[in-house]
Amino acid sequence: MRIVLLSTLLLSFAAPALADPTVGLGLTLGFGGGQPQAAVGLRVFSDNKRDEFAGTVGVDYVLGSQSWRGTVGAAYLDDDIYIGVDLGYGLSGGGLDFSIGAGGVKTVEQPTIAEATPQVPISVNDGLTPE
Repeated sequence: MRIVLLSTLLLSFAAPALADPTVGLGLTLGFGGGQPQAAVGLRVFSDNKRDEFAGTVGVDYVLGSQSWRGTVGAAYLDDDIYIGVDLGYGLSGGGLDFSIGAGGVKTVEQPTIAEATPQVPISVNDGLTPE
């Protein structure tokens, strides 16, 4: 529980520095404790831009052990999907483990340079008339 509280606290301090955070839901496969374990994960991503990498903070519900695991990691965001890697910590006394995951996330397309640059109309006659 301390990891989730600490992660939430750190994320709230970093919120002004974040671009446009978004939330995703997916499946995770954890490697630790001798055998892989499947989990359902909820992630908060530091950005929502398509074709970019983002930092993640999240929580997994591990199906086999019916326990919770806090996570910190990174993910590649594509067209409304993510693929990520995480370090997790079992909140009910488990240790650290490594996991990979994928799932759905709402992403937005990055504007092109032409779209991001404001267009100012240029007039030959700028309103000044000769007298």
